[in-house]
Amino acid sequence: MVMKTDMLRQWLFPSARLPSAAGKRTRPANTMPPMRVRLEPTLLPPGEAFTPTQPKPGRRQITGRQAELDRILQALREEHAHVVLYTERGRGKTSLANLVIETLRQGGVIVARHTCEAGSSFDSVIRGLMRDLPRSLLAVAANDPAEIGCEAALPAGDLRPRDVVALMSRLTCRSLVCVIDEFDRIEDPGTRTRLADTIKQLSDQAVALLFMVVGVSENLEQILGQHPSIQRNLVALHLPLLTDNEIATALEKGAREAGFSLFPSIVERVVGLARGAPHMAQLLGLRLVQAASRRGDAQVAEADFDAAVDQLLAEASPSAMALYASLLAGESAAKMVRALRALAGAAQDPWGRIAILPSFRDGMAVGESYIRADEWHRLLDAQVLRPAAGAYGLYMFADRGFLHLVLLIDAQMTPLATPAQDFASAGLHRLASDH
Repeated sequence: MVMKTDMLRQWLFPSARLPSAAGKRTRPANTMPPMRVRLEPTLLPPGEAFTPTQPKPGRRQITGRQAELDRILQALREEHAHVVLYTERGRGKTSLANLVIETLRQGGVIVARHTCEAGSSFDSVIRGLMRDLPRSLLAVAANDPAEIGCEAALPAGDLRPRDVVALMSRLTCRSLVCVIDEFDRIEDPGTRTRLADTIKQLSDQAVALLFMVVGVSENLEQILGQHPSIQRNLVALHLPLLTDNEIATALEKGAREAGFSLFPSIVERVVGLARGAPHMAQLLGLRLVQAASRRGDAQVAEADFDAAVDQLLAEASPSAMALYASLLAGESAAKMVRALRALAGAAQDPWGRIAILPSFRDGMAVGESYIRADEWHRLLDAQVLRPAAGAYGLYMFADRGFLHLVLLIDAQMTPLATPAQDFASAGLHRLASDH
């Protein structure tokens, strides 16, 4: 009877599939197994693969900085310490701040952010941070306009540190991280003092509100002022330059994402020009792939390197070019060129400081090179260099852009060097032989 029923069903519904004898569903004979399609990665436009004019938005695009990221997260999560992140311009501080914010938010931490302006005050900074938070975090509903967000948790009038200390009792979040970017742009010293006092009171009362202050500075005192009492309440992180390997990795990664490849000799030359500065590496990378794209080639060639250098020199700051020309005026132009090359190619520490000490030859010694006394005084008078704060014998370029200008001019005049010898070493050997 069962067999007749099955035969009847098959006659009435010929397209239906019947169970096999083992009770398993069988694949129709004319059905192909599903094909696995390999998706090629989407290429980025050159201006998105290399972003010299804007910070990197997050983890996917930033290269390096893992040690610094780990230290900041440890300070905020484990030590419940405030953080001050400072460095020179063009070293990726805002990109790192973006990565910190992204990582915290992915972990469920509430983060508010505010970017300062020249006229910012303590009041405008704190209110700006609260406006960055959703209104839903207010512990008590307010009648204020919805667009002000959690600013309704603040009292009217001029804010004081105690108002920030009391803030968490008016919010529903258990903890809060407030990121203040471009803090160096604030001109009012009273704002710096009030923020330092706020950090001190928050720490003393164990309030679960932490600040991460980001700005351009050479040391902690320049960005927050002289407040020794708060140093135990925060972690100060001086962001170093990128290593040569990190610069090379970032360059090759950006080129690959844009669909281009680089010869090792070109990568090496770009590393020598960048001198650890992320901004310069991004700018060079962009100009390289743009030059190759104009030729219709995905392989960046030596001609593209020359074109990139020419374009960057054409776009160089007029004031920097004028300074370079003024230094070369006179009969000692060749000696000044050698002195500038020595400084631009000298060994530097992770923060771009160069060791320059008096020489027994009545001049200054830069590594194995020698700068005559008259050249040295001209460089100091022109403010090409400045002493590093609190460090004897260490100097820095007053403007890192001028350092890169010197290197670019030398690269324009010098054919692509042998891969075995980087620019800095080659420059030092040439200087030693010339003197």
